[in-house]
Amino acid sequence: MERWGRNPSLRRFLGGVQRDVLTSPGERVELSASLGVSAKLGTIARFYVDDAVAGEAPIGSSGEVRIVIRAPGPGLHRVGVKVCDDKGKVVSDLIGHRLLQVASGRPVVLVHAALFVPRPGIDLTARTSPIEALRTLIDEGFELVYFDIHAKNRDALIHDEILAQRLPPGAILVYSAEEEELRSLGVDFVDMFASTAIRRLRAKGVPVTTILTERDEDSAESRAERVSVMTPATVLRRATRDAFAAEVEQAAQLLRDRARSTPLDWRFDQTTESRLVQGNSFHAELDNEKARKRLFEALEQATSTIHIQFYMVRPGDFTEQLIVKLIQRARAGVRVRFMVDALYSDEEVLGRANPLLLSLKQEANVEALALLPIGSHREMGVSSLKQRDHRKLVIVDGRRAFVSGRNAGDEYYMGFDEVPVHDNTPHERIPWLDAHVELTGPLVREVQETFLHTWHRQGGTPFPSDRDVLPELEPSGSAAGRLVVHRGFAETNGLAMYEAMFDVAEDHVYIVNDFPIVPALERAIYCLLARDVRVKLLTGNATARRDDGTFFQAPLHRTLFEYMVKAKLEPLLQAGVEVYEFVPPPSPLVVARGGRIRPYVHAKLVSVDGLVTSIGSANLDATASFWESEANIVVQDAEFASGVEATLQRLIDGSVELDPESEYWKRERAQRAVVATLWPGTFYS
Repeated sequence: MERWGRNPSLRRFLGGVQRDVLTSPGERVELSASLGVSAKLGTIARFYVDDAVAGEAPIGSSGEVRIVIRAPGPGLHRVGVKVCDDKGKVVSDLIGHRLLQVASGRPVVLVHAALFVPRPGIDLTARTSPIEALRTLIDEGFELVYFDIHAKNRDALIHDEILAQRLPPGAILVYSAEEEELRSLGVDFVDMFASTAIRRLRAKGVPVTTILTERDEDSAESRAERVSVMTPATVLRRATRDAFAAEVEQAAQLLRDRARSTPLDWRFDQTTESRLVQGNSFHAELDNEKARKRLFEALEQATSTIHIQFYMVRPGDFTEQLIVKLIQRARAGVRVRFMVDALYSDEEVLGRANPLLLSLKQEANVEALALLPIGSHREMGVSSLKQRDHRKLVIVDGRRAFVSGRNAGDEYYMGFDEVPVHDNTPHERIPWLDAHVELTGPLVREVQETFLHTWHRQGGTPFPSDRDVLPELEPSGSAAGRLVVHRGFAETNGLAMYEAMFDVAEDHVYIVNDFPIVPALERAIYCLLARDVRVKLLTGNATARRDDGTFFQAPLHRTLFEYMVKAKLEPLLQAGVEVYEFVPPPSPLVVARGGRIRPYVHAKLVSVDGLVTSIGSANLDATASFWESEANIVVQDAEFASGVEATLQRLIDGSVELDPESEYWKRERAQRAVVATLWPGTFYS
């Protein structure tokens, strides 16, 4: 029965607690269960920790339940679930239990399941059992936790082997590529998941110092994560007096550092490879026309350098004006460096050239660089098509920067009251809602440095980092912020940024996003709801709609994508997330039916409790979380966050709240169901 409760397929049918958990005392911890057929037997799910009631959750239509509690004291705790009726009487006891392991502050060793799980072609009987090494580590003061990184969820198999081989008990942490939407893509995600696991655990106050695995390792990655990687044989050799003193001190220092930090800073510092920089001034802009004017004003004021990075460069009035302004500044003596993603700007892909960039390249004082070019059909594979550079950066004179979600195109920089719209206006002519953050102060240097790093790494012409490029920057305001950069499969900094913000939320969260939300962040949002945090999501329509909800003319793939995104949103909507479709203010130029439009939302913005806000290029989807390179500014300033949230609330007040019982929502239910079934996964978003 314990084995059945750990099998993912059987658990969905019979019910059971979802997963083992590792945390530290006092941390918030999610306890979740799938009720299976038991969901039909009662109305309340009651969670137990060591036979004491930990909390209750109402049973909804999904059969998934969760509560969020504060972790108890150190030790291994058993978690179980019982189904109760309206009167509180137990009517079903879910099979099996899970472990809630609460770290004591001693050094933690992650034990790789590959040491003891059978594999095809590998004779485990010919290898030394790890049990002696595990007992030695326990004697030396370590706590044991088992982990597995694999395409499939092998939790049940690992549990069986721990029992069969009589290994010491401990939580089993499973990192499954399939469950994180990285399925069957031929990508080596082991290093990424390993570093992510260590960072997440340390962010929760778990002092991970060691990994026990099949080989010793002293790599750049292990040194960067400050973790010792060793085999059982190495453990036994080191088992002398004070042999593990360094790990013991490392664990103690981590807890001392955590005690001196704030919960938000600690999470950011541990998981995002960013640092908090004081003395800045920030301005958020969600109005396309104002964004265009502020950008062009900054370019016209440039005296030494203009550095620009875009994901897409598309023909249109905005881009033509941009190219002209850059050429004008270059002829006035300003050095212009312009980077684009090769694939999405159609530059240096199978020999093609973007004519807009050709005009820039003809100027003596301008350099244009295509990132990650594709020279032949042989180079077109999963990695080359998905591991792109999605960042949008503008840095002027090394003193003023824009970190943005906006590409170079009319839909990003034309205002909703600047474009005429009638019933047959094509979707691509209608502007989108987007956002950038403009900054001055010492943090600009980090934005400039990430541009320079990419430029040099991608083969741009070398140039000195003199005072024109990296000037000394005095404080320009009182706000603190940090630059969070995510570099594809190297790490998960963008995902960790959003997780950190959700972790500390106490009252409310605003999210602006119009992509399918990655499973890890979906789970984080469910946890927000479980602890009564109000979540407001402002989204849009991948194919723009008229006021009555009908679509404007658009390519079929955009309409199918719209159905898929809304299908992914439905469980969140049912769980209690307040979802709104953005509607711009009325414009005399809009004469389509009803006089209002419901456009696409391209902004990537999260704000929490009027205290911390993130704006940049990173969506909350799988592509941004794992594949593409991203850049966001996180502003940790109450005045800034409150201003952004007031703007968002005004937009929400004029928008359409989605109601799962409305005629509008119900009339497309069949289309959403079909597309959600046939769409090949949010990887293809």
